[in-house]
Amino acid sequence: MYSKIGNLIWKEMKTQGYTQLQLTEKLDVPGLKLSQVFKSEKIDVYLLVQISGVLKRNFFQYLDPEELDIALNVETIKQLKGKIVDLTELNQQQEVILHNLNSQISRFQKFLQQLDEKKSKRSV
Repeated sequence: MYSKIGNLIWKEMKTQGYTQLQLTEKLDVPGLKLSQVFKSEKIDVYLLVQISGVLKRNFFQYLDPEELDIALNVETIKQLKGKIVDLTELNQQQEVILHNLNSQISRFQKFLQQLDEKKSKRSV
């Protein structure tokens, strides 16, 4: 089943000259998670998409239709939706932080402008 995909990923990684550490860094995933891809009967669809992108090879083509149905099960879709919700919340938090920083920058700019005006008046 998926060990076939793990083996293909391993071979492609080696063919392209990547070490496992280099690939984990490129994917920004823990090394243990990548190790499990090579050994496990299951593979995370999102991770397979990432691996396919980095290695520029469509590993989904090696899954037979039944395996693909299993890989794209409802649980995986729920996990992806959960990640989207988490990322959306994080994005909203970052927007609030950015807004606050922009407000502070504006106040500092006004303060600096006032200091420059006072300095100019003293020079005259």
